[in-house]
Amino acid sequence: MSKSAEKTKCYSGVKCRVKWFNQFKGYGFVEMEDRPGDVFLHFSVLDQAGIKKLNNDDIIICDIDEAERGLKVTKVREVAQFNKYEISDREPEKVKAVMKWFNPAKGFGFAQMKTGEDVFIHASLLKKNRLESIDHGQTITLVVRYTNFGYEAMELIVDDK
Repeated sequence: MSKSAEKTKCYSGVKCRVKWFNQFKGYGFVEMEDRPGDVFLHFSVLDQAGIKKLNNDDIIICDIDEAERGLKVTKVREVAQFNKYEISDREPEKVKAVMKWFNPAKGFGFAQMKTGEDVFIHASLLKKNRLESIDHGQTITLVVRYTNFGYEAMELIVDDK
């Protein structure tokens, strides 16, 4: 078998840090934990693993092969750590909250629970409910979870009146 026809796995189950990944360009680069240098990561590899997005500094476990232009990720086995973003063991809870502000241009806003704690609300929750915005002072029902950054809304429940 000629050298160009050989295909061997260079590294299997390697821990890598995401240097950057641009979902619009469809690619990015990771760096192996114990070896400097860029390793190419194409969106199709993420898609095969069911991963929709990666952030800088996320940690992935992956397989890496040699390619014509250098090393490339061929399989993502798991995302081991999401950018220092950790979800608590607490069960998600349904709460009432009052909308503090929402900025459609920024794509997020915050509501306040009765306890006085803020809840982060991403625009995707509004889009899911076919809403463009939520008014300041409006009472809303949310399913929230606790992260190391505070409370985050997982679901926005639109009350039928």
